[in-house]
Amino acid sequence: MKKVILSAIAVVIMALTFVSCGNSGNNGDNKGGKEQGLVGEWYYNDNTFYTFNADGTGSYTAFGALVGDFTYTEKDGKLTLNYEGFSMPTVFNYKVEGKTLTILSGEGNIGSDTEYKKK
Repeated sequence: MKKVILSAIAVVIMALTFVSCGNSGNNGDNKGGKEQGLVGEWYYNDNTFYTFNADGTGSYTAFGALVGDFTYTEKDGKLTLNYEGFSMPTVFNYKVEGKTLTILSGEGNIGSDTEYKKK
């Protein structure tokens, strides 16, 4: 039960930090990230990273613990993550440039642009 509560809190914090409403990012319209090169592991640091699989599934690990598994889609520069066990998706603008994935902040949102590096 404690693990579920901690996972829920982590997902809520992520959503509050990274949800953005702007119109920046890639203009892709695909599932699985093949065109943008989203597939792979993207690291914020050694213990916090996203994993995006070619089949449209993935996971988020924070502080070395799995926060949750999700399915994802990309459309019009927005990345939508549907975490297992949550009815509300997490949506944010993003861009991929080479080996850098940037989660973009938007006007009125908490946080700032966050970069993840592909390994």
